[in-house]
Amino acid sequence: MSRREVGGAGGRGGVQPIALMDLGGTLCDCDARLRHGLARLDGAHDPAGDESPEVAAAHQESRRRLVMAAPGFWRDLPPLAVGFELLELVRELGFSVHVVTKGPHDVPAAWADKVRWCRRHLPGVPVVVTDSKTLVFGHVLIDDWPPYVADWQRQWPDALAVVPVQPWNHDLPAGARELRYDGANRVEVRSALGELSAGLISQRGRAR
Repeated sequence: MSRREVGGAGGRGGVQPIALMDLGGTLCDCDARLRHGLARLDGAHDPAGDESPEVAAAHQESRRRLVMAAPGFWRDLPPLAVGFELLELVRELGFSVHVVTKGPHDVPAAWADKVRWCRRHLPGVPVVVTDSKTLVFGHVLIDDWPPYVADWQRQWPDALAVVPVQPWNHDLPAGARELRYDGANRVEVRSALGELSAGLISQRGRAR
């Protein structure tokens, strides 16, 4: 992903700010369908009661991946209001928006279903389905899943992350480069994103 510039030839534009937006748990609501799928698996292939916490956690993650890899899981998920609030916000602030979502390694059909969802709900927005979000550059990542946020920020340490509040990310520590968004702190998040966007857009002009 290149660091695009804005402004015509000889103009005083700057770097085009890029916002990367996650799909599941950010732009679309996969939680209810995931819980329903896990409930259907209850009692099937459960580890024995004396298994270690590590084995039990691995088993739960395996079940989660199995449900989310089912054909059609992603295609008809409902949009998530918090994600579209953030989408509107970054657009207002001049960011170029790209959807970046991780595709299950062994389930190419899920990759196609994610693209279908985006074509339906986000026409015209570029979509990147990838094995690792760390491969994709942006100035800000909007993502609900703490492990992906942490991995991405290790690769792009100067970038900003905005984390829509979800039950599974309450323990994410806030820092100078991580902002939580719960809808009530829109002014704070808008201020941070606006400062970032304005700085990037004026960067080239300041350098001349």
